[in-house]
Amino acid sequence: MSRISKHEALVATRAYGDVFDYPLTRKELIRWFLFYPVRSVPKSFGSRAKHKKASWQSGKWMIAQRASRWLSLVPTIQLVGVTGGLAMNNADREDDIDLFFIVADGTMWVSRMLAILLMDIFRIRRHPHDQRVANKVCLNMFMTESAMKLAKPDRDCFTAHEVLQMQPLFVRGNVYQRFLKVNQWVKKYLPNAWRERNAKWSTRLPARQVQNAKFKNTNYLFIILEPIAKIIQLWYMRKHRTNEVITDTMLRFHPKDARIWIKRRLRVRLAAFNIPLDKVFYAS
Repeated sequence: MSRISKHEALVATRAYGDVFDYPLTRKELIRWFLFYPVRSVPKSFGSRAKHKKASWQSGKWMIAQRASRWLSLVPTIQLVGVTGGLAMNNADREDDIDLFFIVADGTMWVSRMLAILLMDIFRIRRHPHDQRVANKVCLNMFMTESAMKLAKPDRDCFTAHEVLQMQPLFVRGNVYQRFLKVNQWVKKYLPNAWRERNAKWSTRLPARQVQNAKFKNTNYLFIILEPIAKIIQLWYMRKHRTNEVITDTMLRFHPKDARIWIKRRLRVRLAAFNIPLDKVFYAS
């Protein structure tokens, strides 16, 4: 059980939303309630009409859905999902579109190369030095099927939200159900949101779920191309590297760690209620 009281968890839940200028509705406050399973909470006030309107009217969801259909043509890509502000309908018009990928084992680099080529063909990919990024697609995180379980150093309040806020657009087979299963640690932070998401995906298949994947690891063409794709991309990246995580099972292109500014803002909000940040950000 968490080291904080239910009242402190309520305060922390609302404070976390405030960090993102995302005042929670009563239903959302229950869904994203930290640490405790709850069925009711005090009424929460606030409006996100501006951000929600921008998320839809700017065409971001339409672009993301169209991109996922093109990306689904790559047989090694097992899942394409939306992350970031758009996943919560909390994006500004000037924001880009963050996409998350799960790919078949042994095809990390070739999958990314094919995804880049597709997005460049349709001229919607965000490039490293773009000044205007509105509605550009950012291919910012890839992981292989064998690396879906996030490492212990990454297991905190922020990552738990990211896992459960991600909105799958394209899924091959049951990879998303497996992603949720191997990351059950998020229940410690967000028991209501995990239960709701897990129940939804364990009982029915969304329209964009694709069964009977054609790609198998016996498709040696992609395995052969993998080291070539890796060499080419690492050569290109050599002048652009910052704080990215780059391995053969995970690629994470976030030059600035969002945890830094999130923790700073959350600490200020929690301090007004004498709640230490670590009691919220890192579960015991």
